[in-house]
Amino acid sequence: MKVLHVSTFDRVNGASIAAYRLHRALLASGVDSAMWVQNKVSSDHEIFGPRSGLYRFWNRCRPWIDRLPLGLCRAFGDYLVSLGWLPRFDSHPIKFFSPDVIHLHWVQGGFIPIDLVEKWRGLPLFWTFHDEWPFSGLRHYGSGNDQASNGILRKWDRRMRSRKSEIYKKVTPIGIAPSHWIRGRAEASEVWEDCRTQVLPNPIDSSTFLPGEKGAAREQLGLPQDLPLVLFGAEAGASDPRKGFDLLREACGILSKEGVRFGLVCFGNGSQEEVGGVPCYSLGWLGKDEDLATAYSAADLVALPSRMDNLPNTGVEAISCGRPVVSFAVGGIPEIVEDGVSGFLCEAEDPVQLAEKIGFLLEGVVLRSSMEVTARQKAVEQFSSQVLVPKFIKLYQGTLDH
Repeated sequence: MKVLHVSTFDRVNGASIAAYRLHRALLASGVDSAMWVQNKVSSDHEIFGPRSGLYRFWNRCRPWIDRLPLGLCRAFGDYLVSLGWLPRFDSHPIKFFSPDVIHLHWVQGGFIPIDLVEKWRGLPLFWTFHDEWPFSGLRHYGSGNDQASNGILRKWDRRMRSRKSEIYKKVTPIGIAPSHWIRGRAEASEVWEDCRTQVLPNPIDSSTFLPGEKGAAREQLGLPQDLPLVLFGAEAGASDPRKGFDLLREACGILSKEGVRFGLVCFGNGSQEEVGGVPCYSLGWLGKDEDLATAYSAADLVALPSRMDNLPNTGVEAISCGRPVVSFAVGGIPEIVEDGVSGFLCEAEDPVQLAEKIGFLLEGVVLRSSMEVTARQKAVEQFSSQVLVPKFIKLYQGTLDH
């Protein structure tokens, strides 16, 4: 069985990292897996990317060209909107690899126009919902906000919904929902109403993401040994409002005023020196899973203040490393964090409650130790590659047998 994963990147944003991990896990299980990406950052031979300098330059321009029409409706800077119109004439990996199964992931950024999907009719087609774009119009999240958009954008959104519905009737893709929450969103969408959806979380290598010795991890990263540490991580760092760093900043300010002593460790793009009066230690972009695991091991707990999220890698990585998570009860996060068992869930966008739960866990050493055990157990039983990859293989094989 030959499976081709189609993803804008191989290891850049959360969606591409999840796709890459699935690809590597399938290879380890004996499946002939490959990836086709618009921008390649790894050196893996199984990943098809731009084949020359000119192609690489063109592919770097595609995201901006695809967004150009959004300037007409003053939405060029709204990165929760993608048009997906820019034609693609180079399908070399499809012809060269000749897959039995195509598995789409996050394919925006000018990579795969929706019309190209129609040309893959006859091949089993899967699509992991890393966000809502596959079953919405133009929006990645919160399609209900379209009423606040201007008339041009609403018109384009309706046209895209209609076009997707037409295509899905011909190619009948199977949706893979990492969380029950996003499956519910898909099933409520008229765009996806005739398509099947299977809940399968993104797998994680629990032999890489495992609890490490805290003191050694801090020494390796140059972090203080005598200070309780809270970890926050996001690909775009503090600049992505969806990840809620501003809410964490407010929570840190509340704890600082209350005299709670701790530090904040951040990884991702951008850096912070101080957050709400709390010292901040920036690790920058961590591209290797081993480095990410070290960062989790160095922390006492993980803050996940997302305003909206599907099944964020950071949450699964954290519990796999045995770190309790304090988050908001939004999206698929409650499927990662069991309130009071492997962390705490707060009311959405409530920095006061977020501060309260972070402070409670920082002081509750015994509770924290108990949560570390239950968090790790949940990750191994529900999100590990050993558990999930056989389910992916069975799902692929089921379409081939028919």
